[in-house]
Amino acid sequence: MTGTKPPVVTVSQVNRVVGMLIKGDKRLANVAVRGEISNFTRHYKTGHLYFTLKDEQTQLKAVMFAGNAARLEFDPEDGDKVVCYGAITVYEPSGVYQINCSDMTPDGAGEQAKALEELRRRLAAQGLFDQKRPLPRMPERVAVVTSAGGAALQDVINIISRRCPLVKLIVIPAQVQGTGAAESVAAAINRAQDTGADVLIFGRGGGSAEDLSAFNSEIVARAVYSSKIPTISAVGHETDFSIADLVADMRAPTPSAAAELAVPEMSVFSSAIEGTMERIRADMLRRLSECSRTLNSRMELISALSPRSRLNTAEQRLDELSARIRTGMHTRLDKAERSVIAGAEVISALNPLGVLARGYSLTSGERGIITSAAQLSPGERISIRLAEGAVTARVEEIIPTE
Repeated sequence: MTGTKPPVVTVSQVNRVVGMLIKGDKRLANVAVRGEISNFTRHYKTGHLYFTLKDEQTQLKAVMFAGNAARLEFDPEDGDKVVCYGAITVYEPSGVYQINCSDMTPDGAGEQAKALEELRRRLAAQGLFDQKRPLPRMPERVAVVTSAGGAALQDVINIISRRCPLVKLIVIPAQVQGTGAAESVAAAINRAQDTGADVLIFGRGGGSAEDLSAFNSEIVARAVYSSKIPTISAVGHETDFSIADLVADMRAPTPSAAAELAVPEMSVFSSAIEGTMERIRADMLRRLSECSRTLNSRMELISALSPRSRLNTAEQRLDELSARIRTGMHTRLDKAERSVIAGAEVISALNPLGVLARGYSLTSGERGIITSAAQLSPGERISIRLAEGAVTARVEEIIPTE
């Protein structure tokens, strides 16, 4: 190259000059732009509105400051087709030109939103949203369809390797945004069917509505529905559901959450196994104890009903009866003996000979036993019985009782 080199300027200077040029163009000072709102954000502190206006070919950044936003008669949101009035300006810190909206009016529902809602209704009518299969509790292989260089893949790898390092991870890279993204994602889901995976995670790490458009396509929806592997959608959009989210067996708000749904925490799984084993051991011990008690009861019953046991019982009863008979006989004999002795003592006490033994005598005469001197006469012969022997005497004198 020849000639004088241009002066070196800074980026700020370039953006400032471009901004001045745009600001000085009267055609851009008062414009009305029709487009569809996307990436709509209301700043929670300032109340400013930030969004993108788009049509079928291109898009334009837009801002509406809080003072103008407060005068709006409707609440704008993604998918609304609107007409924005204002001036084209340059936001120098990022070098982006944008429309600074002073007013905004509705212009009917956005064409893209209408098309998406129509697709949603059609797929729902065909039953694509009704297939909800359970995930395996302990998968051996997990397939992941996402961008090979994205943060979403790294999040999934980190979570699965930490929670369950025994699981094999199969990565199937796909283009997740831009032209051809829908076809790339659908093809990757179809390739995953031949990997032997037990669970399939697909998605990306969030993004704008345009970035997520591949997961709102019919080709991806049908690939997800046709998957023979249970699927987890991890598109990464916290609030809105994509069509792929609705078709998948399970939806996760982030790739990390999808990884947590796909595999169990190994420590929790181990604890659950130990708890189950402990319950099994306790149940077995309880059942063994019950069986032991039942067996002992049966053995006692068998023993009680056996002939030997019955003979033993009869012998014991016979011994008891014999003992009672002996005791009764001894008691009655003792009682009879005591009665005999008592009678003998009475007889002995009443025996005249016993009286004679104490020094008394028995006198008898011709008329029998003499009990009174008046029964005798002088000279009468009497017989006197002593305790030992007897004598004969004659009455010499009768002494009357005084």
